Amino acid sequence: MIKGKILLLSLCAMGVLAAVLGLIEMWTYVIEWDVFLKIMGTILIAGTEISLLMAIDYDMAASRRKWLLLGLVALTGLATVLVTAQIWTQALEWHVFLKIIGSIGIVIFLVGFLLAVAEDFGNNKRLKDQNYVD
Repeated sequence: MIKGKILLLSLCAMGVLAAVLGLIEMWTYVIEWDVFLKIMGTILIAGTEISLLMAIDYDMAASRRKWLLLGLVALTGLATVLVTAQIWTQALEWHVFLKIIGSIGIVIFLVGFLLAVAEDFGNNKRLKDQNYVD
C-alpha cells in the first residue's frame, strides 16, 4: 500500500500550500474570489482523502478484511474525484450530483460499519476460542 511518510508529507505540503495561498490572497487579492474558493475546497477535499488514506494504510497490515478497506479507498476516491470535478466544472445538475454523493456516502457508511463489526466480532471470537473471554 501507499507509504505513510509520503502521505504525511503530501498532507503537510497541502497545508503549507493552503496557508501560503491564503496569505497571498489576503494581502494581494491576485486570485478571483470564486477561483480561490475552488482551490481551497480542492485542497480541503484532497487533504481529507489523504488523511483517510493514512489511517487506512496504518490499519491495513493488521486488518483481516483488506478487501473492505480497499473498497473504502475506492469509494472515497470516487467521491473525491466527483466532488472536485463538480466544484470546477459543474458537469452534473446539482440534484443529480447530490443524489450520487449521498448514495456513495451511504455505501461508505455501510462498508465502514460492516468492517467495524467484522473486525470486532472476529477479534472477540478469537479471544473466546483461546479462553480469554467468556
